[in-house]
Amino acid sequence: MIGLVGRVVFSVQQWSKRGERNPIALFCDEAHLYIPEQIADSAIARAGFQNFERIAKEGRKYGLGLVIISQRPAEVNRTVLSQCNNFVAMRLTNAEDQSVVKRLLPDSLGGFADILPVLDTGEALVVGDASLLPSRIRVTPPTMKPASATVDFWDEWSKKDAREGIEAAVEALRRQSKV
Repeated sequence: MIGLVGRVVFSVQQWSKRGERNPIALFCDEAHLYIPEQIADSAIARAGFQNFERIAKEGRKYGLGLVIISQRPAEVNRTVLSQCNNFVAMRLTNAEDQSVVKRLLPDSLGGFADILPVLDTGEALVVGDASLLPSRIRVTPPTMKPASATVDFWDEWSKKDAREGIEAAVEALRRQSKV
């Protein structure tokens, strides 16, 4: 389905008159799930992947940009990653992911990848056309923070009744409803 949306957007941009195209950026969060390094044997998965590969290779001339977002760059297709002009990399502790980012950087900037495992929460390395010089930046925290923080396991485990809520969660799972 995601590959189909990408193909439709690409086709609309491709068939629009040059002066009438509106620039579009497709943000592909968790890109390693649908633009994987290893393509599944399924014809549908292969077709979806090929749509994004084509967008990465040809999209710019039609005003279509592709933003790849992944916590696992080693699992994202290298052909697609190699087409990216800018990189915003936050902390990466996995050596395989670090080496992928390092290979994507120009040879003269490869040493900048060495800071990836020591970046603090909210810090990022920015390299590419969007930045005159490679930069270590701090991302401003959002005013409305998402409920995505890591659970404080020690606090949760030290509660007297750690089972509270499990029965309700199992029942919600059975009903397929959180209400």
